Amino acid sequence: MEFDIVFWDNSYNLPLIVNLTVIVILFTSLRFFSGAIAHINSSEELLKKDNPAFGISLAGTTFAVTIMLSGTIYGDPEYGIIKSAVTIGFYGLLGIIFMAFTRIIFDKISFPSLSLRDEIVKGNLAVSIADTGNVIASALIIRTVMVWIPYNDIQSVLILIGTFALSQIMLSIATFFRIRFFKFRHEGKSISEELKNGNMALSLSFSGRIIGTALAIMAASGLVSYEDSSFSAMIIGWVFVSFLIMVILKALSLISEKIILYNVNFTYELLEQKNIAVGAVRAMIYICLGILIAEL
Repeated sequence: MEFDIVFWDNSYNLPLIVNLTVIVILFTSLRFFSGAIAHINSSEELLKKDNPAFGISLAGTTFAVTIMLSGTIYGDPEYGIIKSAVTIGFYGLLGIIFMAFTRIIFDKISFPSLSLRDEIVKGNLAVSIADTGNVIASALIIRTVMVWIPYNDIQSVLILIGTFALSQIMLSIATFFRIRFFKFRHEGKSISEELKNGNMALSLSFSGRIIGTALAIMAASGLVSYEDSSFSAMIIGWVFVSFLIMVILKALSLISEKIILYNVNFTYELLEQKNIAVGAVRAMIYICLGILIAEL
């Protein structure tokens, strides 16, 4: 059936509608997924305690999973409706599992001295902002990898799992060096303690940097083509290009900060004044540069 304005093809559009239905079901269940993963009673935190930290964390998780799920929606005339729905459901659940692992890695490896769950239950907004930045960063990478892989078979699933693991390693390494460099520059202070003490200015800056790093990793997918015959070379190239773009992003951000935030003492504004405005602008500089590089 065709119209002058609207084109309708049952073999293509019906799988899309079914896929969208599956996605909406997964999306609407996020409140329960998020609470179960963190072992938090979401109803109590949202409705009884009016916990803004949990609200931000849940909102961030919802947005992150939406980003990830947008990479799984497709419509292919070669796929039947049932097979298409099962595939989209599988990748959607796999993505949500990835998001759960992302939180565990961030909690146990990146910040072992900081309990995300305990701080969010306490209402710590700084920790919830950092948590949100981390899950959004991971979602951007997962979505990119899902779009990057053109097939839906066992090998593709294994490649998706492998590239997710590599992306988490790269994000963790970047976070590790950022934490170590911060400790080196600011003797007697640490990012963990600042977040625990509710420093939202530093949290915003940190979140912007991790999202920008994820955008840099995303950009590598546009420069490294997917090849079945040379998987190891493809992955090595992807990792190499990712780190190269991350270095370029860091250099550009330093230059941009000097221009946009001319004569601003970041140590004083972020650590002493806890200036949220400066933290937000610094975060946006990193994110915007990451977007521009990813689009190039």
